[in-house]
Amino acid sequence: MPDLPGGVVARPRLFRLLSDALACPIVTVTGPAGWGKTQLLASWVRSPHCPLKAAWLSVERSDGDPRVFWPAVMAAVSRSRQDPRDAPQPVDSVSPVLEALLSVEQPLLLILDDVHLVEGSAVESELARLVRMLPPRVRVVLSGQYLPTLPLAKLRVERRVFSITGKDLAFTTAESAAMLAESGVEVSEHVAETLRDRTEGWSAGLRLAALSLIDGLPPEELLNHFGGDHIEVADYLMSEVLSRLPVDVEDFLLRTSVCDRLTGELAAELTGRQDSAELLKWMARHNVFTTADGPRQTWFRYHAMLGELLRSRLDQLGAATVQRLHLTASSWFSAHRMPVEAFEQAVRAEHWTSAAAILKDAWLAMYLDGKLVQLRELIDRLPHAIAAESELDDVRSAVGLAVGDASVSPGEGELTGAGFDSYHAAAPLPPLHVEAAARESLDPIPLEEMAAASGRWHRPTLPKLVVDLERARLGGDLVAAVAAAQQLVRLADSGDLEHVVHASDVRALTLQQLGMTEYWAGRRADAEAHLREALAEAADNSRAYVQLGCLGQLVLVLTAQNRLTEAMKESEAALALVHEQGWEFTGAAAPLWYALGWATFVRGELDVAEQHLEGAAVAVRRQDAAISTTLLLARGMINQIRGRTRDALGLLEEACRVMSRLRARYVFGDYIIGEQARLRVAIGDISGARAILEHYPQDPAGPIHLSIAWAELLSGEKKTQEATGILELATRTGQGLVDQHTQALILLALLRDHAGDDKRAVDTIAEAVALAAPEQFVQPFLVFGRPIERLLRAASRLPGADHAFVERVLARAEVLWPVATPSGRTGRTEVLDQQLTARELQVLGSLDSLASLPEISASLFVSVNTLKAHLRSLYRKLGVGSRREAVTKARSLGII
Repeated sequence: MPDLPGGVVARPRLFRLLSDALACPIVTVTGPAGWGKTQLLASWVRSPHCPLKAAWLSVERSDGDPRVFWPAVMAAVSRSRQDPRDAPQPVDSVSPVLEALLSVEQPLLLILDDVHLVEGSAVESELARLVRMLPPRVRVVLSGQYLPTLPLAKLRVERRVFSITGKDLAFTTAESAAMLAESGVEVSEHVAETLRDRTEGWSAGLRLAALSLIDGLPPEELLNHFGGDHIEVADYLMSEVLSRLPVDVEDFLLRTSVCDRLTGELAAELTGRQDSAELLKWMARHNVFTTADGPRQTWFRYHAMLGELLRSRLDQLGAATVQRLHLTASSWFSAHRMPVEAFEQAVRAEHWTSAAAILKDAWLAMYLDGKLVQLRELIDRLPHAIAAESELDDVRSAVGLAVGDASVSPGEGELTGAGFDSYHAAAPLPPLHVEAAARESLDPIPLEEMAAASGRWHRPTLPKLVVDLERARLGGDLVAAVAAAQQLVRLADSGDLEHVVHASDVRALTLQQLGMTEYWAGRRADAEAHLREALAEAADNSRAYVQLGCLGQLVLVLTAQNRLTEAMKESEAALALVHEQGWEFTGAAAPLWYALGWATFVRGELDVAEQHLEGAAVAVRRQDAAISTTLLLARGMINQIRGRTRDALGLLEEACRVMSRLRARYVFGDYIIGEQARLRVAIGDISGARAILEHYPQDPAGPIHLSIAWAELLSGEKKTQEATGILELATRTGQGLVDQHTQALILLALLRDHAGDDKRAVDTIAEAVALAAPEQFVQPFLVFGRPIERLLRAASRLPGADHAFVERVLARAEVLWPVATPSGRTGRTEVLDQQLTARELQVLGSLDSLASLPEISASLFVSVNTLKAHLRSLYRKLGVGSRREAVTKARSLGII
């Protein structure tokens, strides 16, 4: 048994694997040179993990003679048994060995190391007989760079063979760090992980790195230089790998190293050898630092460090030959529809026009498949002049918009990414058409008319039109989107596109972006139709990323049309795509997460909604003002229901700021404005609420959310009859979604109840229940707090009431409505007789802490006596008598 050198690290993971492997009679351990096979077996045999006595034979090249090999095996067995009566007998074949092994009384482990050295010798066939007829008390381990020709296939079927390969032997990051430490080198986890990745867990490579570090080379400097062309690594690979190969095989390796991976056909193109496929398989089987990707052995790759060494020696072939090899590979990859690999080879050849032509043909497919970052990285590798000549600058602009790195408008300097400053924005839009496009309730304007009115017809190129369409969508500019869409569809139908671009791909992208823009402009029916058409086109072309974008937005459209059940069903296909492709946090997933967040929010599942909205916040692109705005709206409304009124107001104000980036009227703008005013009323800022609503005159036939806000403002000003009148009209004629109409009915019911009109109050709540129950709109009821509980229970006793829905509302409300406050969070109808001053609001906020009065007075820079005067006024206005009661009352009113 060989001695172990210093610095050998114990590998319990593999020790356990070897011990478990002994359940099979035959264990094979194979891997390239320096992969740690011998050290592993020697350390395992010496450890408590090995349950058997081991007989070890290190095979040598001279052992191909049976008269040498089998006596050596018998001697190894005798040494392991340590029986003086068991003297070695002269043998020259396997038969006496089998007889001897049959006679062993205790289980025995026979290890034959470097067994590959007997390949093609007379021993090979006799070894095959040994493994076929192995006695039951004997286990054999065959270790080597590869195995000689043995009948292992049949034995594997019979489950008599356990195989451990180079993949198993590769060091993990933890094992790499342990080995370096055992060698006297302490490195960071980052250094250990980088070395492990660079060596692919190759034991000898890691030891060579350790030697460099022991010699005093700083770890970061080692990472900069340690590769296949590192002098110690190169010497090892030359002496242990390349020097042992025939000259023609070494030449084959050199010429094919221009590719990171290759097939037999590609290797034949590069070398002219018709036996290339067989040679690659031979090298993979013989572990010549060559790996076959998959059991079919179609694609092969060289170990990264061997590849680096070979490429460092390419200059032996001459610059012209090397360039020709790269261009040959590039042509092959292009012919086999592998544009990224083709581009890489063209770049290595520094043949820039070919590289640009490859990307010009491939960019749309990559764009539609969501490979946006990769596409941009490829474009950035081209000289700028080449990219500009081939229109790839425009492609890069489109990619920047798609990933959120480019500005929607060149004037937004803080959002402008490198390379986008030269983009010229389109001419200003006709305001009339912008406003009309945002109003779904108006008669639809023909798309041709809208496009013509924009005055944007020009001779288009595909990349420029995609940029125009992306900018229009991100800016909520429906007219510009229609103009770009019209031209894209014309271009697709004209037959003028390059042959590699499918017209249906262009249509899918166009209709998807147009549908998304239409939704945010309020044209929900048009949006649904275009999104479904885009989805069908994308499915036909297997464009999964476009499908995800369409499905996510379609879920959003259906949710906004009060079709929650249908939306949740559509989301199943979208979620399947997200998880299958790993696209959880891509821009295409943002609408899906937001839609799921909104759907679960309006159904009263606030915790689930917040999880989905968090996903949307991570996935949304920086420039996507529409989704960002609506995300802030949803988060604000959740905070409002949870009683965090000031946090909610802050989120709604931020939503207004983001909304201002949109060029057209935003579909949920009235919702945001109305919520801001309502939150101002809730905290007692009546004048602030009126200042917001002054810009939106009362219009019961207009947006119903603004009517709700006006009613709450008037109620706060003690104008209950006027507030009731607005809602009576708005609930019949106002425009809005189901949750908004439901809130209007609930508020009307509360106002009627406050006026003593109990029967009409109950009837109105019953109407709200009937409206909300079919799609389970729970959230509108949670907004108003405990005062609606009595009305809900009364309504549930009416004939035909949906008792299950009412109970669901009450169950959700139970965890949100404070038990101790009979008014709950009814800032909607209950406001203070006297509003709190700004200083009193500051004092009130400080009371909700553990600070003492002297500490509070110091933080507010007032005396304790002044603070007490503020407290007396504060307690009087709130109708309470203590600090604790003041905080509780303020929470119930949503003030803090």
